[in-house]
Amino acid sequence: MIDAPTRAFLHEYFRKIALQERATIVSLGFLQTHAHLLVRTGPRYDLPGLVQLLKGGSSYAASRQPGNLLGLRWNREYSVTSVSPKFVPQAMAYIEGQDGRHPSEAIPR
Repeated sequence: MIDAPTRAFLHEYFRKIALQERATIVSLGFLQTHAHLLVRTGPRYDLPGLVQLLKGGSSYAASRQPGNLLGLRWNREYSVTSVSPKFVPQAMAYIEGQDGRHPSEAIPR
């Protein structure tokens, strides 16, 4: 489960890893059970490698944060969909509107 402190940690961690890996996080949204990211990369980018760094690295690091009693475990599966530049605003709105679509999974601010 992702709570408010874990969300804050993940927000920072994901952005740091993306910068390190020469990817840009355009939009980022968290619910208690999962995350949505809109990422800009080059055309021949290793997305599975980035996902591994984000999921595996964040699980390891977040589980060691002070006060994290539950740890952080990601599901093995993930979904990737390409978005044409024309639809970036709609993708951003979708990600940023997750709290409204899944109010029972929203993370209290």
